[in-house]
Amino acid sequence: MSKYEAFFVSAQVHERKITLADGSEHSLFFKELPASIYRKFQIAEQSDDEDVRAGSMAKLISSSLCEEDGSEAMTYEQALKLKASAANALLDAVLEVNGRKSGNA
Repeated sequence: MSKYEAFFVSAQVHERKITLADGSEHSLFFKELPASIYRKFQIAEQSDDEDVRAGSMAKLISSSLCEEDGSEAMTYEQALKLKASAANALLDAVLEVNGRKSGNA
């Protein structure tokens, strides 16, 4: 075991309960993301292009949301069609799994 093991993303998936605006709860799975993916999100959030800014959250969600086996659960194109409340709930889980609290992106 390397002394740096804690510095790297884990292959483990993390289960989180997501509550939607209608009160329904869903157990979903999320992967940790490497710093490079998170950094791309931060850069996209500062873009002058409103389409890039608008898609940044969808890209982060689709990169982290996964099936229990770690496989892709949602494409970027699907994530672009999320309801605002669902996107916000998913983003909160992505940020939590990746060591950030929502609002601190």
